[in-house]
Amino acid sequence: MSGSWAALRDSDRDLALCLLFSPADMRALLADRLCLALEAENSVRVASEPMLAAIRLQWWAEAIEAGRDENVPLMRRLLVHLESAHIDQDELLTQLAIWQDRLADNTISAGACWQKLFVMLAGMEPARHAAGLVGMSLHEGAEASRLDDDSLAVLRRYRLYWIWMAGQVARYRGSGQYRDDDALLVWRMLGWRLGVTRPSPSPSL
Repeated sequence: MSGSWAALRDSDRDLALCLLFSPADMRALLADRLCLALEAENSVRVASEPMLAAIRLQWWAEAIEAGRDENVPLMRRLLVHLESAHIDQDELLTQLAIWQDRLADNTISAGACWQKLFVMLAGMEPARHAAGLVGMSLHEGAEASRLDDDSLAVLRRYRLYWIWMAGQVARYRGSGQYRDDDALLVWRMLGWRLGVTRPSPSPSL
């Protein structure tokens, strides 16, 4: 496994497991973009004052623009992606701007930020709405009730299996059976992918 995937696993096990269903040649870039999103989320959520969060987000923006890593592992990995033209500066800066906008507007929720990110990561226009709903549902559990099989089918059609799997995880979290320490989660995912009973989009009654 790449250092990118391992770093994501240390920060968000569920997303890392979902990426096991992404194309191998895209996994490192996706993992690092998700790690950057988690850094931005932590900057907004953990900082004691909005100004401190703004400074942290601006550091990432300036590092990307200047192409400097300052011995930060994630930034070093992002520079590799930039230098190999797997992504460009503008796309990374647009991603960061999602959380910068949140700082400027306290009506923007974490779920809305992740919704916009997943729309970006989906890429293909027909899949963007479903991908955004998945991103929102991962952080606003009540939205998972909208993740029925029909709404997620477009993600399978366009082979965005990792986002489809993230949708299943969001459904599982809302089922009342999810545990943070579920050692069998990856096996559950394999079962869902193979068509074994999938989690209900609504909590079990």
